[in-house]
Amino acid sequence: MAAFCDTAEQSSFELESGVHALPLKVAVILYPVLVVFQLVGLPYLSLALFLLYFWYAGKELYLYKPIPVRFLKREKGVNVHAVLQPKGPVEQTLLFTSHHDSAPLFTYNKLDRLTYAKKVGLPVFLFLGSGLLSMVQILSELVGGLLLVPNVPSIASLILLLLFLFSSPLLLSLWNFHAKTGSPGAGDNLVSVGMVIQLARYFHWKRSCNAPLANTRLVFCSFDAEEMGLRGSRAWYEQNGLNFESALVLNFDSMYHSDKLTFLERDVNGHQPLDAPLARRCAEIAQSMGYAATCESIPRLSGGTDAAEASRANLRACTLTSVGWDDRTKPAVYHTEDDTVASIDPKSVEMALSVAIRLVELVDQKRLWEPEHPKQEKQKEEESDPKLTFSKLTHR
Repeated sequence: MAAFCDTAEQSSFELESGVHALPLKVAVILYPVLVVFQLVGLPYLSLALFLLYFWYAGKELYLYKPIPVRFLKREKGVNVHAVLQPKGPVEQTLLFTSHHDSAPLFTYNKLDRLTYAKKVGLPVFLFLGSGLLSMVQILSELVGGLLLVPNVPSIASLILLLLFLFSSPLLLSLWNFHAKTGSPGAGDNLVSVGMVIQLARYFHWKRSCNAPLANTRLVFCSFDAEEMGLRGSRAWYEQNGLNFESALVLNFDSMYHSDKLTFLERDVNGHQPLDAPLARRCAEIAQSMGYAATCESIPRLSGGTDAAEASRANLRACTLTSVGWDDRTKPAVYHTEDDTVASIDPKSVEMALSVAIRLVELVDQKRLWEPEHPKQEKQKEEESDPKLTFSKLTHR
């Protein structure tokens, strides 16, 4: 991006090695401890540890608000950003963001359903069952007046708990749930990095043609460690967020299908609000260009995107994605070995770039919040304009 922008910088940050796999490894170690506490008549300690674990795992894996882990080996992550200044004084700033890391592969993704159930489903069931048993034992001891007193469980409970204890080796499969190799990551999310670079290239070309932006500063970012709980973007916004107050942020993530253009209004498993008016306005821009686009919340258990950290830094942000979450006819290739260039519809990339360029134009003209209505003639004119054609951009 340095060739197309006025300034380009790298910034490094520390991250914990293997932190994404830690919750499952902790579960493997914790499970026999929970069962032993119940065997010696201390179910309240078992339940306390069980609930503490779920608090930790929920913050790490579901809410993306991780707790620092000091004992893990430290690695260095690298974020990159570049800035293209306008012709006049800066009156507004627009960030285009993406991430360049790929997710680790899941070891058991290629297994048949029965084997997957043995390797993953059964261990998870046993761990959850140990927590449920502690609750049942607490109720039983409350009725018998034995709570907080070390005691031996009933014969039936003892047999069941011993079965759970002897099942501990079954949880070892969770230790290697994450493979050491990563996904090819073409759609999630290297294509978005390429899109950010092409946007920088396009607006640099516009400036070289004596058509610079008047008062809009553009910032192009690529973050590391998105697949490790958004750690890269979190570090970047902590370092740079105050430099871009009142900025708008459009994040690109997982561009696959041209008929699934979606602007996210909520992120991080639906828990983190993004800027809904911005998402809806971007969808209107896409629709005015003849593209089918919607606004949605990211589905539960679908993770999160870097727009969440922009929102947490008090910036107006949304994510543009095109994943077929609710369409079983479209394969979910992200985080798998099949996430290759062949899985990406080139039209989805061209559409996203066109919307991004139009967004910049409206921001610079101070007309972002003026409604646009689709016009067939204008749509055809824009589609024939080489400035908005991705294939033209890549050869300019």
